[in-house]
Formats: sequence, structure tokens, C-alpha cells
Amino acid sequence: MKNLTPMRAIRKKCLDCTCNQPLEVRLCVIENCPLYPYRMGKRPKSDCNTNAESYNEKTARTAAKNKKESN
Repeated sequence: MKNLTPMRAIRKKCLDCTCNQPLEVRLCVIENCPLYPYRMGKRPKSDCNTNAESYNEKTARTAAKNKKESN
């Protein structure tokens, strides 16, 4: 049995939801589904940007905190 990556597991669930119809996955109208942005089997670009932005914000806060403590 092949191990599923999280993205493949999401894609498989979306196919299951649409009776194994790939076109129906693409045409899905259930936008409030938590899997909706991932339904095509790839991470959405906005998700990658959000993670990078939140990482940068955390890094900046930590640097500012360390700078205050050292002064």
C-alpha cells in the first residue's frame, strides 16, 4: 500500500466526495469546506505566502524582544 502525503489524502477525499469525478472536484461550489483551497492536490499560493509572512512577523517580534532585553 502506498503512503499518502497530506496533499494526496486531501485530493483523494475530494474525489470521494464527488464520486470520483475529477471535473466535479474542479467545479466544486462548497467554498466553505476547509479542504476547498487544496482540492486540486496542490497548496494554494496564498497559503505559502501567509506562512512566510507569519514567519517573518514572528521573527521580527523575537528580534525586537531580544533587542529590548539586551539593552
